[in-house]
Amino acid sequence: MKISRGAGWAAAISFARVIGGMALGLAFVALPAAAQSDSKPKFKAIWEPVSYKEDLNLLYVHFISKDEGWVTGAAGTILHTSDGGANWTAQLGGDPHAQGVEIKYLFAFDPKHAWAQAGNNLFRTTDGDSWQQVPGDIGGNVEFVSQLKGFHTTYFGKILATQDGGIKWKEVFACRAKMEVQGLTHEGECGFKFLTFATPTVGYAMGDARITAKTEDGGANWRVLVGPEEPGDQRVGDAFFLDATTGYQVRAMSKLYRTTDGGQSWQGVIATFSDRNPTVQFADHTVGWSILGNTWAYTMDGGKRWTTRTLQLPAGVNAFSLPTPERGYVVGDHGMIYRYRVVPLDYKAKGMLDAPLMPSNNGPTLGELKQMQSQAVAVPNAPAQAVQQTANPPPANQNSNPAPANQNSDAANAAKSLLDKFKIKPPF
Repeated sequence: MKISRGAGWAAAISFARVIGGMALGLAFVALPAAAQSDSKPKFKAIWEPVSYKEDLNLLYVHFISKDEGWVTGAAGTILHTSDGGANWTAQLGGDPHAQGVEIKYLFAFDPKHAWAQAGNNLFRTTDGDSWQQVPGDIGGNVEFVSQLKGFHTTYFGKILATQDGGIKWKEVFACRAKMEVQGLTHEGECGFKFLTFATPTVGYAMGDARITAKTEDGGANWRVLVGPEEPGDQRVGDAFFLDATTGYQVRAMSKLYRTTDGGQSWQGVIATFSDRNPTVQFADHTVGWSILGNTWAYTMDGGKRWTTRTLQLPAGVNAFSLPTPERGYVVGDHGMIYRYRVVPLDYKAKGMLDAPLMPSNNGPTLGELKQMQSQAVAVPNAPAQAVQQTANPPPANQNSNPAPANQNSDAANAAKSLLDKFKIKPPF
């Protein structure tokens, strides 16, 4: 789920906007680029098994890169891999005959900081390996925007915040709204099923019909957006935002909606999802998936058009993770884990299945963008000159001399490593 206000905030916000714009502007191409110059395909996409060798029901999966991630499940299980599923280590549980709670959710901020939930129990790791239970009754949906700062919803329309990694929580918002229903005015409390942060400063909480709570200052203040009354069940089961203003929500009956104005209005999108409370994720501004059971819906154009396939795996899919356009993972019962990836055309593996080849953006994924933005926000005392540079970057043929990163700042160094990867000059 250490933030410097003042000039640092302004620079971070400008930086996030520039990075997001650069990612949008990068042309996407089918991977690898060499395949484009040859009319004969050299690569293909497949699903292949990387399953856990125990009869465990696996319930959730979260990858922070194409190779590193966690899987959770029955018997208090948390599995970890750093090699794309070639090897799995049971960090908790892992024995199908042992007693333990079902761990149904996990969120990781980086390779060392992650949180997992089992009912109202919250577990966390600060080294990426060992886990401790956090004291207290912590239900609802949990998400962190830094190594220490996070939020969680309650079943009664409240949002709580922590500044110490989840040890102590403080209420920051209680939802109450007024709306017209069939010509009559209704006012009362509103509830949330989940929350999500599009950037370190912009977050959304949803659940009850027509209700969206939004923050634009990192969770310090929240306001309620009330949508129009429409036919059908308008309750929201899941949402995913590509940036501060563009996002998707899945309503009851698996109906998909899109906003491009930060939740002010929503438009229906034609898509066929699973009818069992599906979720939606995007790897970048182009590729998005929804997988549940044996139904796989995907988009290759940012969500405008969706294609649905039947996924013939040995077990139904309980959850999926899409860290990059070329890499995805699904989990299910009996220890099932399958990996989606791009391989040479002549590649063969036992149990592999052909899959559609997704287009790839040469720029950072949405996960990497969030890391850049979070690290930028954590950089203290960014000079006003940096704000001007990010707002008006020099042309490519002119020399740019941005202020050097603070070598004593872990946050600046972490951000710089990501920026160097994509050859983007930092504004701080």
